[in-house]
Amino acid sequence: MDLTITQLQEFQDCTAILRLTDGEILKAKIDFIDLEYEDIIVDVLETSKPEHYRGPKNYAYAIKATDVLSVEKIPVG
Repeated sequence: MDLTITQLQEFQDCTAILRLTDGEILKAKIDFIDLEYEDIIVDVLETSKPEHYRGPKNYAYAIKATDVLSVEKIPVG
């Protein structure tokens, strides 16, 4: 699935499973979709590659939209 930054906007303020081009699968709270720089700003909750994230637990990370293969929204409740 090739997602554009505009298509990713619907996931802002959601928790979702993201599959990335490098094989990483992560569960993240999507805080902000940056249309200008085509980044997704996330709080990583779980990841298959924890070595990618060395900052504090409450640190936000930017992921390039072009690195996202798919997004699956996690239902609330």
